[in-house]
Amino acid sequence: MTPQQITAIGNRSTRRYWVGSNRRHDRYNRSLVNRVEDLMDPSFLMNWKNLLQDNNRGKRGHPFKTPNAFITFLAKLRALYSVPFRSLEGIARVFSRISGIRTVCYTNIFRRIRKIVPTLPHTDGKPVDCAIDSTGFKITIRGDYLGTKWNRRRRGWNKLHAVISIHDVSVLSFSITDEHVHDAKEGRKILESVRDRILRIYGDKGYDSKKIFNDFGHGTIIPPRKNASTQSRGSPARAKVVRQIRRTSEKRWKESVQYGKRWNVEIYFSGLKRTMGEVIKAVRSDYIVQEIALKVQYYNIMREMTHAY
Repeated sequence: MTPQQITAIGNRSTRRYWVGSNRRHDRYNRSLVNRVEDLMDPSFLMNWKNLLQDNNRGKRGHPFKTPNAFITFLAKLRALYSVPFRSLEGIARVFSRISGIRTVCYTNIFRRIRKIVPTLPHTDGKPVDCAIDSTGFKITIRGDYLGTKWNRRRRGWNKLHAVISIHDVSVLSFSITDEHVHDAKEGRKILESVRDRILRIYGDKGYDSKKIFNDFGHGTIIPPRKNASTQSRGSPARAKVVRQIRRTSEKRWKESVQYGKRWNVEIYFSGLKRTMGEVIKAVRSDYIVQEIALKVQYYNIMREMTHAY
């Protein structure tokens, strides 16, 4: 059954519902609860001594007094709720009162969390349609008034460049740069790392690059700039798209290649910022990169646990 939008004149909120939608809200709501329960699994409390022995096996120097599993648990709390390090020490003290485990100071928490290297699981499979885009993360929460009043130096923002699988709306590859790096320049790097996983790549005009067109050929669904040449000039695939748009229109070309699929990357970025937050508390550049990467890593795990159909 094809979904048909409900028309409502009096009640605007009714327009968001669709007749024939196959979303199972009961299953979706349960998955939203279960994904946080699974992500914040405190089972390490029951295996504290064994985990500590494993972490200290072969370690040189002073032994750990807190297992890595507990530090990872605190890192998830910080990534998900932006909890300050001193507040994490308070949470550790609460666990100490409840279960009798040894507490840990915020300095130790800070040093252990900063050693975590964020990674995405390597997955093999057939190539899928993907979308590429970038989004910004704030590295300060002060408004324009404070900057103008006290002549504060503008700190700017950091960019997350990501390749998203349209099939399950999850990140295949990503990188983090400052605001001055061009999308196409960084996009070529992350696309190269997952080239074998991409069937077709969707992007906006910021990724109009001859190299991207040459790498993916007719699988490149990126609208060229308005002043793009119809001649090859090093990229026959790009010139073919330009000529097709000139013969018809950009709107018809987008309809013929299902360009609307590109919006899946916007859906991912929207969910990432609403769930994990868009303000980064770190100050040093390497710590900023780590905090953004941890948000991406843990949100990817949460999306895998979300089931709406």
